[in-house]
Amino acid sequence: MNPARGGWLIGLTLVAAMPLAILNVPLVTPEWLFWLRPDWAVGVLFFWAVTAPRRVGVFSAWFAGLFFDVLLGPSYTLGLHGICFAATVFIGSHFHAWLQTTHVVQQALVLGVVVLAVQATKGVARLLASGIEFSVFISMTALTTMVAYLLLGPPLRRLAERYVR
Repeated sequence: MNPARGGWLIGLTLVAAMPLAILNVPLVTPEWLFWLRPDWAVGVLFFWAVTAPRRVGVFSAWFAGLFFDVLLGPSYTLGLHGICFAATVFIGSHFHAWLQTTHVVQQALVLGVVVLAVQATKGVARLLASGIEFSVFISMTALTTMVAYLLLGPPLRRLAERYVR
């Protein structure tokens, strides 16, 4: 990322997604409330993969995922977020020409499917690695991520048009 060409904005949005991704829900809250949190990192990476595919690559997404794994600690298998983030960026970059011509609602629907796949991958990996049960509430994370994308996508797009292009 070249900071002179808007790399600072991409980095800033990723850094802003980190504390939101690791924010803990108090233990006294019901389990379904935990699943209402959007997957901020996947949403941000998907946005940049669609908006500026030459600026965010699979390797940088994988590296950011490894950083997330280290940040989250032993509750996740090392490399799990890296694989999920790299797949998200690959899908966004691969279909960016089509996604840039679609409405933000259609982009949010594609993001919802991606988040659903990411959550399912994380759930299966955690089940196999540590025996943590797979939850049926993963679709709620996809829905809240889609809503967050609908709200934050247009303002971020205006910033990207001004600084990143």
